Amino acid sequence: MKSRRLQPVIKVAKEREDDAAIALSEYRKIVDQHEAKLIELRHYHDEYIQRLNESGRSGMNIAQINDYRRFIARLAVAIKQQEALLLECQQQLNEKNMAWLQMRGRHQALDKVSDRYRQQEQEARDKREQAESDERSQHMRRNYTPE
Repeated sequence: MKSRRLQPVIKVAKEREDDAAIALSEYRKIVDQHEAKLIELRHYHDEYIQRLNESGRSGMNIAQINDYRRFIARLAVAIKQQEALLLECQQQLNEKNMAWLQMRGRHQALDKVSDRYRQQEQEARDKREQAESDERSQHMRRNYTPE
């Protein structure tokens, strides 16, 4: 039967789909972590700019102002690096999503083929059973002798 012979192939396709789904889920977590880090860096950047503005109004020496500015500049560089890393990770996430969709599509297609084979096999069994039933009925009519 074709449907039974197809089962190992379907099983492998299902395993590949599951593996791709796991990889996608794990990479989604990585992207979420990078997004959280970017948010945190932006928050620190904004916070230090606010501190610099507040401290500048209350009086701060030039060395302290320069320290704040250097630190803010480093935060800006870190933000740019984190944005680039996040963009790269999002692209990889898209690739993992496409791989999962491809594996899912293959698995679903194989399931449909298997379902079609099962339906054809059931129809063939039904026809065979009907033919056997018809044959028994005809045989019983031929062998029936009224008394």
